[in-house]
Amino acid sequence: MHAESTKAGNGILRRLGTLAVLAAVLGGCTGAPPPEPSPAPSTPPTSAAPRPDLVVTLGTGDAAMGLRVLTIELTNEDTRPRTVRGYPSIRLRDAERDPIEVRVRHGSGSIATMEDFDAGPSTLTLEPGGTAVAGLVWRNTVTDATVPATEGKYLEVAPMEGEAWQEVPLDAPVDLGNTGELGVSAWAPPRQE
Repeated sequence: MHAESTKAGNGILRRLGTLAVLAAVLGGCTGAPPPEPSPAPSTPPTSAAPRPDLVVTLGTGDAAMGLRVLTIELTNEDTRPRTVRGYPSIRLRDAERDPIEVRVRHGSGSIATMEDFDAGPSTLTLEPGGTAVAGLVWRNTVTDATVPATEGKYLEVAPMEGEAWQEVPLDAPVDLGNTGELGVSAWAPPRQE
């Protein structure tokens, strides 16, 4: 009888072990979907680059007999005075925003004879709200019919070395013909009229 009770006990233990394994497996299969992962912390939407303290805009333009002149204005929108010296840096891009290779000369260079453009740099202190001006000059001249004419659809200006580039909307393209040359004057006080 002892052997039979041991057999019966072992059978019960095996059945209990099988039931325990089955219960563990079935316990993980409740039919309910797995818990949702906790949402990622919300991040505020990224904003555009902060507005620079020295803001570039375009002023008046003039196009006469193939000579083009465009005024660039610089406004100090900082709360403290800013010192400005030298020439703005200039880049042109085409309609697809690809860079245009252009020689940017300080002053009017061989483009024209213009005293204002060739005055050279001076140091200016712009109080908050104060402005300075510089100019661009170029000719819409085609000197070689085998070279395609260049049109800058986008103008980028860095007010000084170390300042960020700013895209400045153009009212009309910078139509260099095929000269590939642009003159820029130094920053100067605006003319008093």
